[in-house]
Amino acid sequence: VANIALDGADVSIYGLVQECPAADVRMGMRVEAVWKPDGERQGDHEDIQYFRPTDEPDAPEAAYINRL
Repeated sequence: VANIALDGADVSIYGLVQECPAADVRMGMRVEAVWKPDGERQGDHEDIQYFRPTDEPDAPEAAYINRL
């Protein structure tokens, strides 16, 4: 479980990070949501199954440091 800082939002959410070893998860790592299949979504945060790395460059520290 990680604290996910959402781009463009003032809040963060807790979420699972999968599809990579836990030792590779780091602050600033860019991730994307993996959604439940169509027909299973309810329109809330529980529609996100987990987050996975995007392989984009890490976010700069200034983008998340005040959320800790």
